[in-house]
Amino acid sequence: MVIIPATTGQMGVLPGHVATIAELKPGVLSVHDGNDVSKYFVSSGFAFIHANSFADIVAVEAVPLDQIDASQVQKGLAEFNQKLSSASTDLEKAEAQIGVDVHSALNFALSG
Repeated sequence: MVIIPATTGQMGVLPGHVATIAELKPGVLSVHDGNDVSKYFVSSGFAFIHANSFADIVAVEAVPLDQIDASQVQKGLAEFNQKLSSASTDLEKAEAQIGVDVHSALNFALSG
């Protein structure tokens, strides 16, 4: 089973799942293989679930959760919050908001 952080909510995918395309939001992608669970943080991307029980995950970034430094996440979140508060153009605001969203999701993933 794979649990995907879709923009519509968490989506569990098992063999025989209906064919679907889902946009990924920043969050944890879990791969369950028997009793083994591998967790990855994905920043964004798409999941393509095929009718033949295969799924393709196309992620901009995918990092094993245990390789993420919580102190760096906190530092990045503070930096992007500062950039957001001082942004003067729509582009600066959008870029800063993306940074806040990703670092907030990272922070949540590490605490949960």
